[in-house]
Amino acid sequence: MQDSNDDERIRDHLANERTYLAWLRTGMAMMGFGVVIAKLRYLFLAAALIPPTNGIIHASNIGLLFTVIGLLIVMISGWRYAVVQNQIRQKSYRSSKHIVIILSIIVIALGVLIIWYLLQDTFPGTL
Repeated sequence: MQDSNDDERIRDHLANERTYLAWLRTGMAMMGFGVVIAKLRYLFLAAALIPPTNGIIHASNIGLLFTVIGLLIVMISGWRYAVVQNQIRQKSYRSSKHIVIILSIIVIALGVLIIWYLLQDTFPGTL
């Protein structure tokens, strides 16, 4: 017969795994979004015969940044999963808000970059 401590540890490990899978999906979505940003722009330009902007920011660079950040999220999530799993086993779990804050700042910066890029196309020569 299992005691309640085993049940709690099982729930903790399963929650850790769900969290890892959520971060994994987020990283993969970021990589996919990066590819879409980088490639769809060229399809629209070819269809409309509009020359690409001469601005500082280009869709391919933004797409590359999203893809790199997505890959980093996948790597960090695997590392964090292992750390938390070890902490659960040792009954010494400590939450970490640093990763969430850093990734949030990076995603906000990428969002601002996309807005800047879109405004660059809307008001050429002003930004």
